[in-house]
Amino acid sequence: MELRHLRYFTTVARTLNFSQAARELHLAQPPLSAQIKSLEHELGVQLFARSSRGVALTQAGQAFLPKALDALRAAERAGESARSLATGRTDELRIGIIPPALTAGIAARVQAFHSAHPHLRLTFRTGGAADLHAALKHGEIDVAVTRPPAASPALRERLLERHELLLAIPARHPLARRRAVPWPALDGVRALLLNPAANPHYGQFFLHTCARHGARPVIDYAADDLGTLVWLVSAGLGVCPYPSSLAAGVPTGVVVLPFKPRHRQMELVAIWRADSVAACAALVAELARL
Repeated sequence: MELRHLRYFTTVARTLNFSQAARELHLAQPPLSAQIKSLEHELGVQLFARSSRGVALTQAGQAFLPKALDALRAAERAGESARSLATGRTDELRIGIIPPALTAGIAARVQAFHSAHPHLRLTFRTGGAADLHAALKHGEIDVAVTRPPAASPALRERLLERHELLLAIPARHPLARRRAVPWPALDGVRALLLNPAANPHYGQFFLHTCARHGARPVIDYAADDLGTLVWLVSAGLGVCPYPSSLAAGVPTGVVVLPFKPRHRQMELVAIWRADSVAACAALVAELARL
């Protein structure tokens, strides 16, 4: 099977018309039909149902289409990588970032990097740590600014910032009158966390430390993002663990306090694939060093 077969198949699948597909591919219709039949013979399945009423994808063709498109996109990315490697440069850097990393310090890094590379297009994608790790794995982003992942020889990592885990509390909550929140005081308190489907790791440090101090808060997985979560705190619906990096921007009606004893610092890192194109890897390393 060759890439041209996939191009022929996806074009016919999109147009559902051999004549139109042949014109787009700059082929005569008989050779295109022959190439599709050759692909069907190689796969051992019929991809198109042909009749006097037109052309339709078979069930096998419907299943094959997304895989063919993925293969073509992967080939295109490989070609772009090869061209970047040959020229020693890239024109775009795709950055994934978790919401707790949307800090003034990270913004200053991005600003300095953009000033040094004004013609480089920077694109950004926000999401949970698991989402960004998957996007990095599949080549959808070049670098993720996130929590440290499990050690992997497939990844490179550089520390960017450390910050503390605090507790966001409704201003009228009894805990808000303290200077710091003792961990045992959280026993029976309603605590809001991110939905595990959105971010499976958020709150793990909080829950483990509560358990070590004998506290059993009432957990409610209440939101998919931190902005919504702290808004729910402002509405008086519970408390939530909150990074010190975002503490200056909490809404009215929310008090942010440290724990007692203070929670260990959490890290933000830049991670990228060890097999990144040299030009891309050099840019990521520069961004992480600033």
